[in-house]
Amino acid sequence: MSEAVPSVVAIDIGTHKVSVLISKVHAPDNIQVIGMASARNRGMNKGKIVSLDKVITAIKNAVQEAEDMAECRVHSAWVSIPSAELKSYYASGRTPINNPERTITTTEVVRALELAKASHMTPDYYLASAVPLGFELDDETEWVQNPINLSANSMTAHYQLMMLPISTMQNLDRAMKGANIFVEKMVVSCLATAESSLLKDEKEYGVCLLDIGAGVSNIAVYIEGHLVFSHTIQRGGENVTRDIAAVLQTTTEEAERLKLLYGCVDLNQVKPDHMIQFEAIDGPQSISRIELSEIILARYEQILSQVYEKLESNGALASLYHGVVLTGDACQIEGMVTLTRRMLGVSAHLGNPPLQVSCDDQYLPSLRRSMYATAAGLLMFSQSEMQETVEEPDSKEKRSLWQRLSNGWNAMNNKLKGIF
Repeated sequence: MSEAVPSVVAIDIGTHKVSVLISKVHAPDNIQVIGMASARNRGMNKGKIVSLDKVITAIKNAVQEAEDMAECRVHSAWVSIPSAELKSYYASGRTPINNPERTITTTEVVRALELAKASHMTPDYYLASAVPLGFELDDETEWVQNPINLSANSMTAHYQLMMLPISTMQNLDRAMKGANIFVEKMVVSCLATAESSLLKDEKEYGVCLLDIGAGVSNIAVYIEGHLVFSHTIQRGGENVTRDIAAVLQTTTEEAERLKLLYGCVDLNQVKPDHMIQFEAIDGPQSISRIELSEIILARYEQILSQVYEKLESNGALASLYHGVVLTGDACQIEGMVTLTRRMLGVSAHLGNPPLQVSCDDQYLPSLRRSMYATAAGLLMFSQSEMQETVEEPDSKEKRSLWQRLSNGWNAMNNKLKGIF
């Protein structure tokens, strides 16, 4: 890659695949992908690493293929953090303004943030992201977004905290080290996916991102431009595949083939006389497409029912003026938009293509596939002014990721000073 143009590499580690994008950054809204690849990941189950060696192999395979396309070598990357064990909390911290001028400074903002996280932090979890929702001055109804230099007697800071097990980070760090790739930054996967799949207006007026992957389904709700709720459901596309395999007494591979070729979750779109041939364990069999769709539909209805319950119980459903945006490979099944509208009672559509990220026309259809949505979001996130991650100060030394995380809160303080 030319040294004259900054470059960014994104690696998305999913339950069934590892996706890699190598890019040149001409401007924050003009990111050119020059290398892309995806490799089968056999080392994870439901978003958790179960075989470190297999994850390392998947990373190496995807990176090497992308390197060959871009004619370069990858040494560092932005990496998505699988959110299977994500815990998300609303938290607030209230602090008095004690200086003689009663003027809010970064000191008060940092103190409020520390108080907000204090009641939620546990020894086995670390804070992956603290998303500011707003600042309440002297119990005023209207929150402000930038409290610095404003006068008040007290300030309450409101945040959405996203926490993951320390073991998750340690295992992911070992995988990246095993692939000989230095981690520049890590971003919770749902934040990266939202960056590439949601429009600014959708985030502003209320939207839910529903990302159904192989192992898990992620929910992220944005209102007034801020992430206000996130949750992970431990079910995804692989559960559908297993259902098909169990009911039809066939292999997982054959069940996956049937799902991809003939799967549908809107029975009105299926012809009653459409018959499908498949290989069962005891020999060739046939099934109507209606019957296959009913097997698939049952699991999708279960997932969407859980999504509905989470949104309703948190009071988010009534605020989704822009409805639900669907992304993830499992959301590409025929009839998904119709089913989502029916079960959630709001508008729904598939994720928006990230126009800021482009490539040569011959590769554009591949780049627009859902498997690259999170990686494209990482590229965009790397150029955003407000990176919603715990960052560390710039250093010439490439410290280990664990060392950087241990000093993350000092870095957060520095970031706040830079923002305000």
